[in-house]
Amino acid sequence: RARALLQQLPPQDCDERFCPGLAEEERRQLRAFSARRQREALGQGLACPVPGPCHGCPCRKCGRRLNKGDPGVSASRLGDQFWHPSCFSCHLCHQQLVDLIYFQQDGRIYCGRHHAELFRPRCASCDQGGFHLPGDLIFMEECIEAEGRRWHLEHFCCLECDEPLRGQRYVMRSGRPCCRGCFESLFAEPCQACGDPIGADGEEVTHQGLHWHARAACFCCSLCRKPLRGQPLTCHRGRLFCSDTCSQDASSTASDSSDSAFASAPSPDS
Repeated sequence: RARALLQQLPPQDCDERFCPGLAEEERRQLRAFSARRQREALGQGLACPVPGPCHGCPCRKCGRRLNKGDPGVSASRLGDQFWHPSCFSCHLCHQQLVDLIYFQQDGRIYCGRHHAELFRPRCASCDQGGFHLPGDLIFMEECIEAEGRRWHLEHFCCLECDEPLRGQRYVMRSGRPCCRGCFESLFAEPCQACGDPIGADGEEVTHQGLHWHARAACFCCSLCRKPLRGQPLTCHRGRLFCSDTCSQDASSTASDSSDSAFASAPSPDS
């Protein structure tokens, strides 16, 4: 329950004490934002048996009828409507609302977290004391947007070395930015052909979980060296071939080499 509350009602969305890094103007905006939400949108559902006048009314979410005496939940900010208890959930994340605390917007109910995100972007990198809470809302006029997410300017940093990345080249890794140096030293995949790591700027081709540079010298038939980009191919034991014929010829060559080595090996007696 405590974890769910922290996720659904992030304390930093309404209390500046949980946002020590905010400038004074940001604190002012947070106070005004929180006060407006509490005044216009915050409510707590009431769990009660469906009264007689509402007999047969449809559940606001699923549409199934509620009969007199059935357990239901009403929300005073949304008029004389009822929900099944299991249907009283956030419109976006669909989680049941802890303690029936909701925020309403345009006739829909939300948890506090997703209601706040209707109006303000949330930083993808803020770490609230190591508790993995949602990041702070962004009240600054400027922020960084990348890969469909947003960051405070000072929080858009490499996930490994914390180097600021504003205006720099970066690679996304597990949804977080990584500088080119860290990516190439820690995460770059080796090319199956030449063995060199495939850098952040290098074009890459993958097949069956293996990786190659996209250049013709690497991504080519292992036997006849025909470039394979955009061409049919077959893969055998990590080697690429342009056709079954090349694959079979390569297998025959390998088999002949093995037989020759076996024939030339000294006998146990000698």
